[in-house]
Amino acid sequence: MPTAASSATKRARPSHQSLRSAKSPIEKGRWAAKGTKPLPEQASVQHVLSLIVVHGCRKVLFIQTEVKITLYSIGLFFGSLICDFLPLPRVYMGQRDNVFNLYFVKVGWAWMVLIVGAFILLTSVTIGCGHREVIKRHMSRLIVSTCLWYFWSQCFFGYVENRTGSCLGRAIIRNKYDCNSGGFHWHSFDISGHAFLLVYINLLIVEEAKAIVGWEGIRDQIRIEDHKRGEVQSDASEDKTPLEGLSAEDMVTLKMNYEQFTPYIRGIFCIMTLMSVLSDVMLTCTIIFFHTMPQKVAGGAIAIATWYLTYKVWFKADASPGLPGSGLFQYQNLKEKTKEAPVRRRTSICKEHKDSLPTFMGMPLYGLKKDKEEKRKDSEREEDKSGLEDFGEVSEVRGLPRNGPYGESGPGRSWRR
Repeated sequence: MPTAASSATKRARPSHQSLRSAKSPIEKGRWAAKGTKPLPEQASVQHVLSLIVVHGCRKVLFIQTEVKITLYSIGLFFGSLICDFLPLPRVYMGQRDNVFNLYFVKVGWAWMVLIVGAFILLTSVTIGCGHREVIKRHMSRLIVSTCLWYFWSQCFFGYVENRTGSCLGRAIIRNKYDCNSGGFHWHSFDISGHAFLLVYINLLIVEEAKAIVGWEGIRDQIRIEDHKRGEVQSDASEDKTPLEGLSAEDMVTLKMNYEQFTPYIRGIFCIMTLMSVLSDVMLTCTIIFFHTMPQKVAGGAIAIATWYLTYKVWFKADASPGLPGSGLFQYQNLKEKTKEAPVRRRTSICKEHKDSLPTFMGMPLYGLKKDKEEKRKDSEREEDKSGLEDFGEVSEVRGLPRNGPYGESGPGRSWRR
């Protein structure tokens, strides 16, 4: 029968399960393992599906701009020229009062400001860490584009139409509004506002959407930078991150804004892709059914020239709003830089020792270098021995008496004498 002391010791003794459940303390500071980086968190199914959708939208939207401009130019010139001489069927998309023309093209710039403006705002707040100067600089690109759209579509196009037109049936009327209100027809060179708007919107969406390139890599940079700042003694051999120049307050703001706004940024990016596709569809309808070839070519050319002078010339200068994706840190084109170094090192090693060393799976085997040199020396010795033996045989042959057709008393003996 157990005593009270033994029962007390049993109760005081901890069980194996409690020891196993107890977690070991996390090593920090200089006692932590060097060279290790924190692993990313486990991705949820919703996160993976959203990345798949965004990847598909990127494939659709990020076609090379040169290819798009070439297709627009061919369609506006040759497509419009062919459709001007062919009889066209009466379809719903060829009517001016179709739902897409009324509620998308007619108010296209309003959709542009609403959707693209929200995308620019959220991305600039994130990569600018909430700094108002960065937000204002990025939003000013949309203001510049809006002013240019208003100048071309509302001022210049109307001026050209009034200056080049005449009222059919009432030549005395010199104004388009009075001509149309009097029941007459105003005939003029009407630059296609639809072609200008749709081409310009599409090119602008592609440029502003480039801010999402490399966006998912910000999460990894935040995790690595948090790990580096959490260590008491940092290792100088570790690679530097683009976020090391941010202050502690900016780092906290970046993490909060990134986690909060990234789902909305992905959703708006998908909407921008649908808007770009719908713009291409409506541009095709414009090429087939509306305006003439010179009018559409003029509208498309003005749109392409406006895009080029802003995004390819002005926005690259220092005194400009800047390009999309520019903030307090660099998060784009990071993978390409890290992949170049190991590839070059491997190719240099292989090229240097390709002929002098034996290789295995493309890499040189330095341990077999001595064996190869010894085999080479042995082969050289054997060649030297064989050469000496051949030389001895030749000398013996030369030392034998000569038995020619004259015998020993031939002319050879008399010549030697």
